[in-house]
Amino acid sequence: MIRATLCLATILLGTGCLLPASDGGQDAGPIEATALPDGGQATWYRDVLPVSQARCQGCHTTGGIAPFSMETYAAVKNRFAQIANAVSSRRMPPWMPGESCGMQYVGSRRLSQAEIDVFTAWAAGGGAEGNPADAPAAIKQDALDWIDATVTPASSYTPSATRTDDYHCFLVDPNVTTARSVIGYEVVPGQRSQVHHVLIYAVDKADALAKDNAEAGEGWTCFGASGINNADLIGGWVPGTSNVRYPAGTGIPLAAGKVFAMQIHYNTSAGTRLPDTTTVKLQYARAAVIPATLIPILDYTFSIPPNAMGYTPLGHPKDFPNTLGFDARVWGVLPHMHQKGKRIAITGPRGCMVDIPQWDFHWQQQYFFTAPQLVKKLEKVTLTCTWDNPTTRYVTWGEGTDDEMCLAYLYATL
Repeated sequence: MIRATLCLATILLGTGCLLPASDGGQDAGPIEATALPDGGQATWYRDVLPVSQARCQGCHTTGGIAPFSMETYAAVKNRFAQIANAVSSRRMPPWMPGESCGMQYVGSRRLSQAEIDVFTAWAAGGGAEGNPADAPAAIKQDALDWIDATVTPASSYTPSATRTDDYHCFLVDPNVTTARSVIGYEVVPGQRSQVHHVLIYAVDKADALAKDNAEAGEGWTCFGASGINNADLIGGWVPGTSNVRYPAGTGIPLAAGKVFAMQIHYNTSAGTRLPDTTTVKLQYARAAVIPATLIPILDYTFSIPPNAMGYTPLGHPKDFPNTLGFDARVWGVLPHMHQKGKRIAITGPRGCMVDIPQWDFHWQQQYFFTAPQLVKKLEKVTLTCTWDNPTTRYVTWGEGTDDEMCLAYLYATL
């Protein structure tokens, strides 16, 4: 494995949404009728709402990132066919890892067949409301249990008017007076339509001030990474992410006096340039935890030929030996490609860590394992990337949205 300061987005754990923002209105696709185990009619309150609470409302809530709420019958009564179609086709909830990998993940959103049958039976029966007395008690949705600090840049920033991919860093001070360990956080983009990714680096305050003062206005231009030496990656955000909770008993150290260099990649190819203020909510450990780090593995040497479909570079799978000098325990992986990505897979010495056979740029996240995977000294982790390039140009590693990447982070401890 190698440590490096990288030029791109990390992908972190988020909750799933049942329907993408592009979907709207009733879907007239076919619904296969499925009887409930007791032979009765499926209703919203008795049968569907419990599954919605457990699987859907992390995003499908009032003010959430999904295009509509699934909290009330009024919100779904005209969408039952659309919902059942999305669920029965397994387009939703979004869950990209292939089953063939065999790895078990924390917070898997893959629905059981019984859960799918609830939705299809409900739709086949006309989306019946049922008896409100059958409704389960409300449950707390996927969120940080507590928040110790909320930080934001001093002022808003409007992306560059001369380039569609604008990388900008902001000095954000969490006011840490004693050493902490970050065990959870949530990044809240101010303008989701133009925020491509957010990376949070812990850096020395003097270095960040020097960067900030060297350029007029809020923050500084920072293609690549933060532009500051010895920056430690704390985490980040990409489309599909909600909040991140690192595996229990682990956390990323944050030394006293450190500040954040928050790198935001703005993509304004849609033509809008709106003032953005992105916020970060932090959760610190309340007891001692095992220090963790995010270790990058990447291939930046590829060149995808024009009109190449299903292209995997020569030399893949690409090996990364553990040269840290000690055995490592890998708790999760953070795969990343751009919009031409087709498939990405990471394999450890003891088998598949993740295999995403149908990459979707809009649903990226970190996948934490139910048990850490041992990678002994000099043992290898391999990375494989495949792309579809329908353009007439060669596509290589780059920071623009129309460029590509082949990258993963390993969340690891001793």
